Amino acid sequence: MIEEARMDEKGRINLGKEARERYGGSFFIVKLSGEILLIPKPKDPVAEMKKWGKELEIDKMMPRDIRRMAEEEANKEVEERIRRRHKEDQ
Repeated sequence: MIEEARMDEKGRINLGKEARERYGGSFFIVKLSGEILLIPKPKDPVAEMKKWGKELEIDKMMPRDIRRMAEEEANKEVEERIRRRHKEDQ
């Protein structure tokens, strides 16, 4: 789904009702070369992280391994979203 949004004179972007209902009103902004990506922020980020931690058994990992794994997953997520976006644009 591609939806157009415009920035107002104060730098605010207004998302349509459907997008707000589906994704909420708070996002992480990922700056890419020549574009930005909005990632919906979970309603309870701490609970979301705890859930991921249990699933990934993070308590058994070293901090550097956790950081590397988080960076790899974030990069995969961004790359997948870019692929989908380019596919939708074609």
